[in-house]
Amino acid sequence: MSEGLVALFVDYENLHRSVQDQWDEPVQWQKVLGAAERWGRVVIRRAYADWATCGQQKELLSLGFELIHVAGHGKNAADLRLTIDVVDLVAARAHPATHIVLASGDSDFTDLVHYLHTRGKFVVGVGVRATSAASLIVACDEFVYYDDLVEKVARRSEEREVERYLKALAPKVRMTASPYRPWIILQFYQLIQQNPGLSLKALSEKLRAYYQEHYPEVPPSVVNEVVHQLFHTYSFEFGPPERGQALWDRVVSLKEDIRSGADLLEHCDRGLLQILSRNLRGPIQPAAAAELLYGRSDNPRLLEYVRRLIESLGTT
Repeated sequence: MSEGLVALFVDYENLHRSVQDQWDEPVQWQKVLGAAERWGRVVIRRAYADWATCGQQKELLSLGFELIHVAGHGKNAADLRLTIDVVDLVAARAHPATHIVLASGDSDFTDLVHYLHTRGKFVVGVGVRATSAASLIVACDEFVYYDDLVEKVARRSEEREVERYLKALAPKVRMTASPYRPWIILQFYQLIQQNPGLSLKALSEKLRAYYQEHYPEVPPSVVNEVVHQLFHTYSFEFGPPERGQALWDRVVSLKEDIRSGADLLEHCDRGLLQILSRNLRGPIQPAAAAELLYGRSDNPRLLEYVRRLIESLGTT
C-alpha cells in the first residue's frame, strides 16, 4: 500500500448493472475497496444511488461506505451529484486527498477526470472491461478492471454456466462453445449461394472439405456441429422427396427471410437460445450465452446483441 490519502466515489448503478450483465451476480464491494486501498488509506467512501430502489446497502455500510441518496431522476442525477461532491471536495481544499478513485465505467466522468488532473490529483478508475468507456480509461492515470479483481472466480462461474447450457442443449443439438462457429455459418451461407440445387449432405461435405483444405486448424467436428445447429434451428427449406430419399439427401435452400450471412447467423443464434430457454431453469445470462455462441464474452457490442436476442425470446 502506498502512503496516499484516497477518496473513493462509487457510481453504484453503473457498476451494479455492468456486473449483473456480465456475470449475473452482485458486485463484490470488498474487492472494489481493496483496489482503492492499493493507493493508500481510504478516508472517504461514498456510494451514490437511489437507495429506495437499489440493494446491497448492508454490505456497503459494513465496509464503511456513506450512502448518498439521489432520488429518482435517472442515472444522470447520481452522476451529477457525484461530480458536484468531487469538485466541491477538491476546489474547497477542505480535504488533503491525494488520490481520487471513481468506481464507474461511464464516459460522462471523463471531463471530471481532466478537471482533477488540473488540481494535481491522481485519478484511478474501476470498471468492467466490456462496458467501460475508452475515453474514461485513457483519461485516468490508472484504470483497474473489475474483471481482474474477480477474474478467477468469475471465469470459473461462467465456465460452469456454459457447461450447464451445453447440457441443456444436448438432447436436441450437438454443440461445442467455439469461436469458429460464427465464421463457419457465414462460410456456409456463401457456399449455399454458390451451389444452388445441392442437398444438405452434399453441402456439408463441401464445407468440411473447404476447412480441411484451407483451415485445417478448424476441427471437422465443429463444422459438423454447426450444420447440425442450422438444421435444428429450422434454417432450411427442403425440396420434395424422391421415393425413399432421406431428408438430408433432398435439395435444400435457406428460409425465405434469410437474405445474408448475418441473417443466417442471427436466425441460428436466436433458435439456439429458444431451445435453451425451453430446456433451462432460470434466466439466460448474456455473458455465458455469448461464450456459448461465439466463444468469447469480452466485447460490449456482442454482449448487447446477445442481450437483445435474449430479451426478444419473450415476444417470439
